[in-house]
Amino acid sequence: MNELALLGKKCRDQVTGFEGICTSVIEWLYGCRQFVLQPKTKDPEKREKSGMFFEKQLEVLDDDGLKDVEIPEYTAPDMFGKECFDKVTKQHGICIGRAISLFSCTQYVLEHQPVDPDKDSRMIWLDEGRLEIIPESDNSVNPEEVRGSKPGGILEDVIGLRPCSAAQALCVQDHPIR
Repeated sequence: MNELALLGKKCRDQVTGFEGICTSVIEWLYGCRQFVLQPKTKDPEKREKSGMFFEKQLEVLDDDGLKDVEIPEYTAPDMFGKECFDKVTKQHGICIGRAISLFSCTQYVLEHQPVDPDKDSRMIWLDEGRLEIIPESDNSVNPEEVRGSKPGGILEDVIGLRPCSAAQALCVQDHPIR
């Protein structure tokens, strides 16, 4: 399947029955790809919570979910496994994921291990323009070396995200991994 084929389409999770428009694709270093579904709101004063689902869970209900929305062009995730730093804060970490969205720029997540090994590592989501690969870093990871027999990644329930929108979920700063 085309990596971005579900973007803009109305889909349903075959496990829970959750329905919504696919607004973002989240890819992980570990080989997993998850899709963010944003449901239509029943009350215009409230925003319904979105959900993240694996591709195999989803069925397309309507190919014309969003009309006249430009689908971004897919490019290979060349930062995956590389040590990168944020040009703004100078924080650094290994790039372990990215989100491609219909309505915002592509964002990447860095996992950073604090100097104190007793502290939790941190995930920091950053706009792609803020990141730079650290050349010839000894800390880089080959994506093939960390993939399991089935695709894996950070699950919504594991990191406690029930985002109101993909953009809000991806702007969470310094979310500890437990």
